[in-house]
Amino acid sequence: MNKAGNKLKLDLHTHPGEAEHSLSPTVDMVGRIVAIAKERGLDGIAVTEHQGKEYGYKVKAIVDQYFSGELLVIPGWERSGWPLEVVELYLPDGAVFKYWAHPGVPRQLGKFDFLADFHGIEIDNPMHQRHIDKNKVRDLARQYDLLLLSNSDAHTLEDIGRYYNEISLEELSVWARRRS
Repeated sequence: MNKAGNKLKLDLHTHPGEAEHSLSPTVDMVGRIVAIAKERGLDGIAVTEHQGKEYGYKVKAIVDQYFSGELLVIPGWERSGWPLEVVELYLPDGAVFKYWAHPGVPRQLGKFDFLADFHGIEIDNPMHQRHIDKNKVRDLARQYDLLLLSNSDAHTLEDIGRYYNEISLEELSVWARRRS
């Protein structure tokens, strides 16, 4: 893994628990996640299950204990609230990075004042790509000073890392602390 401060290849939107229909991660499953991420050249992933952040913390603990930290795991949580889905990432330094996941229906929301509390917005997400109005997303990113993100939204282990970001943890933290 790259040293602190260097750009990392990070997929910040994955659902390995849902992919494996697993209520609790196992060492074997996490080993498959690590292998796939490394095969894709990733330095890390965010585990962003819908049920809460605990799953991500469990995956991180298994990686740290059994895989010598071979993969950076950022615990997260995708909170649903139609028509808006929000991902919160719990960064190692305690900062919380919040972004709008697969903003496929921005024209239906009308006002976007809620974005003043956000740090990022997905522009690439293969599961929802045909619904994302990239021009509108770019406009919103400029207007609300949001980081544009490309994530896999992996609901199968094989999809982990199909899209990713190149950013350092420090940069994510700076974005997160700007509005906290």
